[in-house]
Amino acid sequence: MNPIELENVSCGYTRQDVLKQISLGIAPGTVLVLLGPNGSGKTTLLRALFRLVEVREGSVLIEGESLTQISRKQVAQKLALAPQLESPQWPMTVEETVQLGRSAHRGWVQPFQAEDTSQVEAAMQQTGLTELRQRKITEISGGEWRRTLIARALVQHTSILCLDEPTTGLDLKYQVEILTLIRNLAHERNLTVILTIHDLNLASSFADQIVLLDKGEIAAIGTGAEVLTEARLTEVYQTPVKVLPHPEYQTPLIVPVL
Repeated sequence: MNPIELENVSCGYTRQDVLKQISLGIAPGTVLVLLGPNGSGKTTLLRALFRLVEVREGSVLIEGESLTQISRKQVAQKLALAPQLESPQWPMTVEETVQLGRSAHRGWVQPFQAEDTSQVEAAMQQTGLTELRQRKITEISGGEWRRTLIARALVQHTSILCLDEPTTGLDLKYQVEILTLIRNLAHERNLTVILTIHDLNLASSFADQIVLLDKGEIAAIGTGAEVLTEARLTEVYQTPVKVLPHPEYQTPLIVPVL
């Protein structure tokens, strides 16, 4: 059984469907990257998993249970989200921010137990935040903030991790650092990871599976080599590209035709 199964899902906002007839299964230990032009439905798909948009048709199963049959608290215990648009506005410490992720299991007022402390310490160590624990989140870098959001998601101790544009606004060093961390966590902890991204070459390098969306529908699904073809990318992105083999890893390397 896959941790996530979508069958003929259509959903969107007000009366307009953004996603149409999406069917998808995601295995544990997999980094699945959602690709597609702006407005193709990447973020909407993530929001559908968290019941933030209405699923009008089809079904969403989370660990074998229908999304409509479980409570929001149960959703938070099964799926963790590191959103794109959240910014550090309150002068909390890095550690205090990470601790918020435990609220899915202990509520907001119950005192921390040994298990909570253990989960926080493990997540901060995995994300390289231990030495930053007392820093205010309003005083850390963009890369450090992204790692803090991931650590907060990890302490929810879910089997499914969703990240919306985790590399947005980061320089190349931090992009590679964040995606390497995500891939390692998926493979080492057998997590199911879904992330949205715009950079085709980063997706090619780090994804186990790619779903290419176009106008709310799945244009292709598979490995980078199966999905990232010249003809398909030129059609979906409406701009000509060349796809070359990476000189070292042999993964698809996408170059725009100027």
